[in-house]
Amino acid sequence: MTWTALNRAGSNYGAPSIDYDRFAARWDSDPILKQLVDRFDGSGLVVKTQAQSDEPEVAQQQDDTGAVSQMAMSATKRGDLA
Repeated sequence: MTWTALNRAGSNYGAPSIDYDRFAARWDSDPILKQLVDRFDGSGLVVKTQAQSDEPEVAQQQDDTGAVSQMAMSATKRGDLA
């Protein structure tokens, strides 16, 4: 989640704005943040989830793209797109 998106969501609940520097200062003193946030950097933060990794999702997207490409090539060979 980017800092902008986090601030937009937080503004709905009256939360103060936060950026990397403010978050980093709280990170060291608030153990609950370490339970909720996997990692953070200048772009934003990654919330911990039950998912093992982001890689299976990326692999699934690549498989879908390959399947679509395969279907398009088959249709082209058959002349369905003419």
